[in-house]
Amino acid sequence: MIGRVWIVGLLSCGMAMGQTATTPATAARPLAFDVVSIRQNVDDPDGGLPRFGPTGDGYHAARSPIILLIETAYLPTTGATTFTQNQISGVPEWASQDNFAIDAKVPEEELPDWQNPDQRPAMLRAMMQSLLVDRCKIVVHREVKEEPVYSLVVGKNGPKFKPTNPDEEHEGVKLPFGGIMSPGPNGMTLYAAPITSLAAIMSSFGRMGAGRPIQDKTGLTGLYDIVLTRGQVTVDRPPPQDSSAASDPRGNSAAAMAESLGLKLESDKGRVETLVVDHIERPTEN
Repeated sequence: MIGRVWIVGLLSCGMAMGQTATTPATAARPLAFDVVSIRQNVDDPDGGLPRFGPTGDGYHAARSPIILLIETAYLPTTGATTFTQNQISGVPEWASQDNFAIDAKVPEEELPDWQNPDQRPAMLRAMMQSLLVDRCKIVVHREVKEEPVYSLVVGKNGPKFKPTNPDEEHEGVKLPFGGIMSPGPNGMTLYAAPITSLAAIMSSFGRMGAGRPIQDKTGLTGLYDIVLTRGQVTVDRPPPQDSSAASDPRGNSAAAMAESLGLKLESDKGRVETLVVDHIERPTEN
């Protein structure tokens, strides 16, 4: 179960990254999927990893918790790449634990824009917001505060991962920010991944040890192949409960991961945005 939670945490961090395109202005009404089917996976609640993402004519998800839809629909306004799950509050337990099968189709008149890779990310966000409002009655607001964070910086001896080879092809889960996540028997490899995505992935382990958001301050601007093993992440204890303990990155799982990659965490302060879910209901099925 720990292994599944670990991988789901990685998947959820990558799904909304890179979605910076402007919503198309061609529609007079709010963008929305034309047909949506949602059903809870009650017969196979733990049958494998979630599968989710846009298709040529819509969106498909299998074994997907609603929290992943929320992370797809909303992006921070502060310039961060995504909300991690510990930056979304007010989510009931069922929205993180219950799995759903979802199929949604884009209106035929919107298909030309949807099939344009520059238009699709913003359209997906807008349509997913409409889906959540219509089927889950979601109401959200945002809060931005200056809070303690960790800055991810390059360690003394430099990074322990290599720039990606654009001529190599790899199988795995294609992430919206352009990388590929490839699971293996002992962990996971990120191919062609930017460091901002690594920082977001590490932030997702906040409740497992780091206790703070992690922001990329490495200055590394390329794409990299990064190996993440299960041994780099220890999830056998809760996060620090007091600020003095959380202020010291030593000994937490994210710091151990950073060190193994030739990076390190430094205590800092930064603008942190939280998405607050004021109201949400179980999706109506059909």
